[in-house]
Amino acid sequence: YRHPKDIQSKMDLVADRIKSLLQYEGFGFTHDTYDIAEGPDESAYKTLETMMDKMTAQLELAKRIRAVDEGDVVHRVITKHFLPDLIGNLKSFSGQKFRCTKCAESYRRVPLSGHCYCGNKLNLTVYEASVKKYLEVTSRIGRDYGVSEYTQQRIRLIEKSITSIFGEEISSTPLDSYDEGGEEQSLELHSDPDADDPVEEGPSGSEGKRTICLDDF
Repeated sequence: YRHPKDIQSKMDLVADRIKSLLQYEGFGFTHDTYDIAEGPDESAYKTLETMMDKMTAQLELAKRIRAVDEGDVVHRVITKHFLPDLIGNLKSFSGQKFRCTKCAESYRRVPLSGHCYCGNKLNLTVYEASVKKYLEVTSRIGRDYGVSEYTQQRIRLIEKSITSIFGEEISSTPLDSYDEGGEEQSLELHSDPDADDPVEEGPSGSEGKRTICLDDF
């Protein structure tokens, strides 16, 4: 598409009508209104809480408008907004300063003592949540709306970079993994029948299983 500035001279703009006889009349419009400034007091971007809700509302609107390609909207949002934000925040986290919560002194590198020279603890200035805030929505809409393979690869690379720094989320141990006495139950793993190690016989007398407890590690 051509840039709007290239055809600006062929368009009837309000700015070109100022200080002329047509500055107050002859405008084309589709909806009658008593006040051109009339509209919602707050935008949906402010009323909706999470970024996922905002993105879902935007894409639902894009689906209803025939002139809008929702796949192109997703591509533009990811490449122009989410990815630069993720990359920038990740870079800021890796080069951040550390600030004392008492004397407000900042350090480029943490002292060997692990705390401020005043004896107080140091806090991060860039937090994990700010780095990962767009990661989930980026992965989801990129997968659901089938963005290009190149863009998906960029998303996966950023995911790997973030995981290498913060690690993966560790799920808690389910309650049903404990017996009635509060002791964690042992894990039964099938052993390799071709292995050289002898296979221990389980309590029920069945062979082919090896009982492993967490204390063995």
